[in-house]
Amino acid sequence: MNDSRYYAIRDIAHRWFAFFEGQTESLEKHLQLFTPDVRLVHAGQHLLAEGQSAMGDWLKQVPPATDSHFINALHWQPTPDNRARVEMEIGYQVMRNGEMVGGAIIEYKTEVVFTESGEAAFSFLQKTPVRQNPDREFKDSFAANRLGATAARIDFILANGQAEQVADELMEPAASEQWQQLITHQDTEALTYARTGERNEAALALTLELPDTQSLSLLLTEQAGRYLRVRAIELN
Repeated sequence: MNDSRYYAIRDIAHRWFAFFEGQTESLEKHLQLFTPDVRLVHAGQHLLAEGQSAMGDWLKQVPPATDSHFINALHWQPTPDNRARVEMEIGYQVMRNGEMVGGAIIEYKTEVVFTESGEAAFSFLQKTPVRQNPDREFKDSFAANRLGATAARIDFILANGQAEQVADELMEPAASEQWQQLITHQDTEALTYARTGERNEAALALTLELPDTQSLSLLLTEQAGRYLRVRAIELN
């Protein structure tokens, strides 16, 4: 269960950042990342939003920008009552005037709440810039965050022993048929312990290791929505 909770945290973290970088899920669906009483704080001093409605208002007024958010590190610690504390180091960059690159290393201290099914939602986020980002060459992180959220969701589903749900949530019809045929001939309990491995952002693909030393390439397509969609599966 602890493994699946880690994936649930990575899922919402990648989705939180991807929302600022490109077209993903609607604002209404994005607000499901937060508990009704969520609080967003800047540098421990400025309350930016309190409650889901206020979070929605804050997100609406964030000015559009060409920016990126790489999760350099993520650590979590379970706490009582189906909660956890999560700390992240984020490499943030923003493009100014089309050519100047600014940014910071941002420390996130957050708290999440888990549902009975193990899904995660932020109940508190505090973001604090701690130093200038030394990287002066802009690197886009949208593909990485979209791929990261999708990989985390697949890992979450497999860790909970629900391989069939991957097809229901993430696959186009042709890929879904391939997946159903695959899991029919696989030990789904063993699939539970498989892990998404190599990620190819340029080709939008994930490699899924199988228990018999084979691997699968999940070929993905970018479209608006909560996750990338699996359009085809290749057995390596």
